[in-house]
Amino acid sequence: MSESQSAADRMKQHFSHRVIHQVRQIIDLWRQLPQRNWQKDALTELSLSVDKLIRYAGRFGATRHQQLGKDLLQLLMHIAPGECADNTQLQTINRIIQNLSQTALRHTDSPDATALIPQKKPIYIALQNTDQAVVLAEQMQYFSFRPELQRTPQDLVSSLQQRHPAAIVLDHNFGREGMGLEIAAQIQQQRETPLPVIFTWAGTPPSLKEQIQAQRSGSIAFMNETNVHALISKLETRLDCTPPQPQKVLVVDDSRTQSVHAQNILNKAGMITRVVNEPLQLLEVLHDFVPDIVLMDMYMPDCNGMELARIIRQQPEYFHLPIIYVSGEEDRDRQLAAMAEGGDDFLTKPVSPAHLVTTIRNRVDRARQLQQLIARDSLTGLLNHTHLQEALQQAISAADGQTPVSFAMIDIDHFKQVNDQYGHPVGDNVIRNLSLFLRQSLRKSDPIGRYGGEEFAVVLVDADLEQAAAVMDKIRKNFSCLTHDQQDLNITFSCGVSEWQGQSVSELIAEADKALYRAKDSGRNQVCTASSHK
Repeated sequence: MSESQSAADRMKQHFSHRVIHQVRQIIDLWRQLPQRNWQKDALTELSLSVDKLIRYAGRFGATRHQQLGKDLLQLLMHIAPGECADNTQLQTINRIIQNLSQTALRHTDSPDATALIPQKKPIYIALQNTDQAVVLAEQMQYFSFRPELQRTPQDLVSSLQQRHPAAIVLDHNFGREGMGLEIAAQIQQQRETPLPVIFTWAGTPPSLKEQIQAQRSGSIAFMNETNVHALISKLETRLDCTPPQPQKVLVVDDSRTQSVHAQNILNKAGMITRVVNEPLQLLEVLHDFVPDIVLMDMYMPDCNGMELARIIRQQPEYFHLPIIYVSGEEDRDRQLAAMAEGGDDFLTKPVSPAHLVTTIRNRVDRARQLQQLIARDSLTGLLNHTHLQEALQQAISAADGQTPVSFAMIDIDHFKQVNDQYGHPVGDNVIRNLSLFLRQSLRKSDPIGRYGGEEFAVVLVDADLEQAAAVMDKIRKNFSCLTHDQQDLNITFSCGVSEWQGQSVSELIAEADKALYRAKDSGRNQVCTASSHK
């Protein structure tokens, strides 16, 4: 490589770092905006950060980042300081933020683009058992983490003075008995925002007293240090910076004044709202808006809230939809009677904004967790068979023939032999490890599912057949380097890929399945593309 090329590459890498850093900063500032009450300085800080992104993206040649930045800045300019965005603006801004969070690396990037993506903040590993720390660090690198070993308490304290990590994996007896807990407590005293700490143990599980001490020192988990991939899974979940989908609230109230007041409160909290002032329009709006929760008045003309709640509960798709009554009714017996008709909570007017927002957030969070349990495989946390097919259909519908969509089927090689030789618990660990590896290796916008047994499937959005095959082959090669269950056990998988070109979902899946079997018949540990692809 010539000197001029090296300089150009270094300049490109410099601006790539700045672009991705700005994206992360924008996501953080957007999350903080409702908590900062949409104050002028908070809105200005976000706008300046977006402006920087536009300039950096222009120099780097990141046209997609640049356009998303321009669209976002245009929207922010129309929000008056101290005023929150309206529903339309909130929906559009959240869509842009989601798109920005998925732009670190796309399937269409050149193969060497990964070299230009900056590494995340390091994760400090401070274990008393140095050999185990090395094993953990080696495995973490395959999951795109940046581990840094801290061999002594002095090394850890010194590193923390120089740079704060994304998280710490810390032996609670690092250095001597209980010293890890003491170090963590000192760290957290010096910080406004607690640093995530996973405490580890070896041999004897921690006592309840030790676990309480760990909680007070910022513990997000207390785990066996030999359970390497469970540790990695906990880190992956905790450090996922993908912004959550905004909560959607349907306000049913015949009073326009009351409903607008509630809408303003919820919009300011970053929630998307839809108002129904004519109760008889409820079912139509439910189907169109698909809310996370219904906020409903008790007494309205034509029908009351209890009657509407009963009708909602008769629809199977809304059986688990949270319903909160908001009414001036103070009679406790009538409140309980209303809740017995399908309501989940009852708030008596007047309700303070903080009480209303907190109640809705908690109810929606729990409802989403329940929905996740319904839609996801219990062993891996991935989409189950039915919901993956739904995700594939949604991806095809959204693409509308303008964006390529590919489908990959994966099967673990010689999995029966793994179960027979090492036992089913080890086999379960292999399945969990592959699911975690897929989540870490693919974009958050790519639905991943456990298709059944040792079979997995992935929907690759904005990837044609060649690009999808290259992505899956890279994952295949990296996964084969992992060791499983402290057995020095290496596992491979085979994969078949097909691309949607107007065929039905079942035909697309069948094509990928045929390609998978061709990969198995050809010796396994390889990726094959659909032969029927035209």
